[in-house]
Amino acid sequence: MASTSSPKRPRVAPAVKAEMGGGGSKLWSEITELARLPTIVSDLGQGYPDFNGDEIARQTASQVLLTQSRLNQYSLVNGTADLRKELAGFYAKRHPEATALNPNTEVLVTSSGTESLYAAIIATVTQGDEVIVFEPSFPWYSPDIRLAGGVVKAVTLKYPDFTIDEKELRAAFSSRTKLVVFNTPHNPTGHVARKWEAELIAKLCVEHDALCLADEVYDQFVFDPAKTGNHIRICDLPGMRERTLVVGSASKMFSLTGWRVGWLYGPEDLIAACRSIHSFASYCAPTPLQDGVRAALAKAAENENAVPKGLQELNTLFAENARRLADALEKSFGVKSSLPEGGYFLVSDVSSTGKTDAEFCSFLARERGVVAVPMTVFYTKEPVPRNLVRFSICKTRPVIDRAVEAILHGPASSKKS
Repeated sequence: MASTSSPKRPRVAPAVKAEMGGGGSKLWSEITELARLPTIVSDLGQGYPDFNGDEIARQTASQVLLTQSRLNQYSLVNGTADLRKELAGFYAKRHPEATALNPNTEVLVTSSGTESLYAAIIATVTQGDEVIVFEPSFPWYSPDIRLAGGVVKAVTLKYPDFTIDEKELRAAFSSRTKLVVFNTPHNPTGHVARKWEAELIAKLCVEHDALCLADEVYDQFVFDPAKTGNHIRICDLPGMRERTLVVGSASKMFSLTGWRVGWLYGPEDLIAACRSIHSFASYCAPTPLQDGVRAALAKAAENENAVPKGLQELNTLFAENARRLADALEKSFGVKSSLPEGGYFLVSDVSSTGKTDAEFCSFLARERGVVAVPMTVFYTKEPVPRNLVRFSICKTRPVIDRAVEAILHGPASSKKS
């Protein structure tokens, strides 16, 4: 007897399937493959520092791993009490004019800033809600929004200064706007938001009763405050404390990208919701590493304005790295660059080469041994620019030296990293 079978049901949820290969994962995979070429002398693709992270954090975590059995087990879902207390104290010292955070109800430790973003979006966005993002943007914002059932409303930041277009931003708001994702210093452009930009976003959020997700993982990396002003914390503007979730991360603050320790702070009700999502996703951040971050924060809090040791030197190094790369690209290929005001990255316009961003990145990796990232991955809204390339500048001087030498003279002139 012939058997019959019912149609097969999808094995993967449609919303997830739609994002597979998204969030930059396909591009990151391709860039990773390029970085493995034997002729590569400098990998300036992914934004990770190539030097040891904070020494106090590493020493403390090492001691915990070896000697403190309880701290090698689960922490509380919202993070160790000591780390939450230290985070509240750290921000109180950095922003003494603001109302201090309650470490028990307004601070949440997560398994990375990336998880903080995910938790915040899943906890606040429902089906049909509109979420404003500024593009180019970190490639994980939009997939998180779509997985939550939200609609991405992209506002384009245009090369070379990447400032907000007020008219376009106003037009993006509607009665369905639930959330605005605001990142400064900005990944990938290096733009440091001016006070008027933050005030504009705040005014519109209040007018439309929208929430704000402030991605401030690069808040310590402002290269020239005399030119741009210091980092603007949007939660300190009128009407914003009660509607803003702020993301921070040990990955950037202490150059420990592999530790995956991040945090959120904000209103009690929103933090409680994010805590639930975090508990379902990872339960708690790695406890020994939380204690390492606690120790590093405590040490930083001893300094004026709670500035971690060596931060100014890093800002000087990164700004100089960007300038030297930009000079080499212009000299070799006529490529112009937008020098960053902060953060980890340099953006360059490769129009002069006649190549698209992807073609130029492939050429640069194969012919010069330097890895960079096509900027197309940072956009969702058409028309997508095909002429911009991102370089990571959070590297030691020898790595940048090798990249500059290879860009100018070819990979044979540099030693493999």
